Formats: sequence, C-alpha cells, structure tokens
Amino acid sequence: MILLALRNLITEKTRFAFSAAGIGFAVFLITVMIGLYQGWNEKVGGFVERVDGDAWVAREGTTDFINAASILPVSLEAELEADDRVASASPMIDRLMAFKHGDKKVDVQLIGYDAASGVGGPVKIVKGRGDPSGNEIVIDEIAGRQYGVGVGDVLTTTNTDIEIVGISSGGNFAITQAAFMDYQVAAELLQMSGFTTFYIVSMEDVAAYDAWQSDFKTANPGRTVFTSKEFADATRHRILDTVVPILLLIIGLAFVVGIAITSLTIYTATVEHTREFGVMKAVGFNNLDLYKLVLMQSLLTGFLGFAFGATLTIIMSQFIDRVVATFILSVRPVDLLIVLGATLIMAIASSIVPARRAGSIDPAVVFRG
Repeated sequence: MILLALRNLITEKTRFAFSAAGIGFAVFLITVMIGLYQGWNEKVGGFVERVDGDAWVAREGTTDFINAASILPVSLEAELEADDRVASASPMIDRLMAFKHGDKKVDVQLIGYDAASGVGGPVKIVKGRGDPSGNEIVIDEIAGRQYGVGVGDVLTTTNTDIEIVGISSGGNFAITQAAFMDYQVAAELLQMSGFTTFYIVSMEDVAAYDAWQSDFKTANPGRTVFTSKEFADATRHRILDTVVPILLLIIGLAFVVGIAITSLTIYTATVEHTREFGVMKAVGFNNLDLYKLVLMQSLLTGFLGFAFGATLTIIMSQFIDRVVATFILSVRPVDLLIVLGATLIMAIASSIVPARRAGSIDPAVVFRG
C-alpha cells in the first residue's frame, strides 16, 4: 500500500515536491510561532527568577519588571532590615535608558545594583568584567550585537561618558536588553538620588514569608510585595498576553493553508489516476482499501513536509537571534511532537475529500474509451 501510494505521488515529482514544501512551510511557520512563544516565555522572566532573593518590594500598582513604574525611598531599606525575619534588602534601580554611541542610539533596560553584594547584577559574564564601578557599564550580549558595541566602547548620555567593561548573558527581555551599573552611579545618572525602584528581599527563613508579607503591607500602605516567581510571571504576562492572540492566529492560518495545499495535491492525483482506481475496484478492492491508499498518500506528503519544516526551524533557531534580537526561538522536542501531531491531523483532514472522490469511482470507467 505504501509503495503504491508513493508511486501515485511521484508520478508528478514537481507537484509532489511543491506540495511537500507547502506543508513544510506550514509546519515551519507553526513551529516558529511555538518556538517564539517558548523563547520569550523563557527569556522574559528568566532574569527575575535568577536574581538572588525571595521577594520584590515595589510601589503599589507596579505590574511587572519591564514597566518599572515603581519608586521607593532609600529610607525603606533600614525599615526592611530592622525586621528580624529579613536577612537583607538590596535596592535596585530599573529604568529604560537611551545612550549614544557615535550617531547611533542604544536603548537598554538600565539596572543599577549593589555591585558589592552582586544582588540583581549580571547573570553570567561572557566577556570582560562583571563588577562595574564609577562610569562603567555591563551590557547584555544581544544588545552588544544589535548595536555593534563591545568591551572598551564608550556610550554617552547628558555629556557623561560610560565605558563598557563587560558583556553578559541572561538579560534579554525580548523587547529590550539589560545593562548594569553600580547603584549609586545609576542613581546620579537618572537623577534618582534618595530613591530606588525595587528592593530585593532575602528572608532568614522562607517559611516566614507569608506572615512577613502581610505585616509589611499592613504597615506600609501604598507598597506591595511579590515573590520572585510571581514577579517573573507578571513580567511574562506583560509581554506575552499581547502577542499570544497574534501567534495563535498565524498558527491557525498556517494549519488551514497546509490542509488546503495537501488536499489539492491529493485530489488532483486521485483524479489523474481515476482509471487505476477503477481497475482496483474491478479486481476486488473495496472503498475502505481506496480510503487507506488516499490517506497513505496524505500521510507521506505530511511526513516529508514535517521533516523539511522541522529541520528548517532547528537550523534557524541556532542563529536567528544574532540577526534579530527580539526573535528568540526555543525549539523543544515536546513541541516538535505536538507539531507532528498537528501535521498528522492536517494529513487526515486533507484526505477526506480525495477519499470520497476515490470511493465514488465507477469500476466501469475502465471499459470506457
């Protein structure tokens, strides 16, 4: 049955190739959309989750890390650390910032952190130093590639020169990338002396968190507290909630196009082999046998298309973020299995109309001129 289905398909090799390529590009588009979602989901909240702390203190109404509208007084640090349940409270400044490198604008998510403790600093240093002091900065590797800057280059803002002393990884938020400076220098640069954006709190005993959070919020109206996971999830939702409907729409369109392309190819092949199908029915093949043959043709086309599309996605995921910083693809084996399942559904759906056409063929067609 497989050999017969393959023979029917390769009778017109060019058409079969175009059909498989059509399915392949549909698979490619579906896999890319899923990989893009997984990549953003992994990266956007990844930095927040990796920060060494148990809780984030922010102004009430703060929604996420990217949209850092929070502002808190530096005096709050002493109040936080006065609680025996708190091991440490580290201030962090977080603001979108535009620097200049020559005539080029360099947009980053500027993070001012306590370089002495390292809390809130770069996740991993891939080049240079990770302990900026004075007018020094560490930038994420994606931003470095996007703007063509590296260790030793100088960024400027408000007549201040800032030297890049390190390149880090783990600070790519898809829509922006992190850059790290010493807390005090960042405060002066942003004219935020006396204020901070967040406090990263480490507990003496994590089991005491719920009671401490309740007491803190009661004593400090207008302030709120997130666990690291809550804050990371909120940051993910900030980015993903706006793009998920678009991704789902594209996946749906790709699915429909894949079905349409395969259906047209298999239907055309069925019509062109009407006499062969008539002979098969005349010698004893029943409609179920013909349905199986048509389904096998669809499945062969689908499998070949899946192999092409999945391979293309895997290759693309290895370098695409070097070309487009916001295009972060994470291709997981489980997602490929999901797409394979979707491809099988496409193949089955594509075989319905051609199978009905094959089943309706009159064996008498063999004896007509």
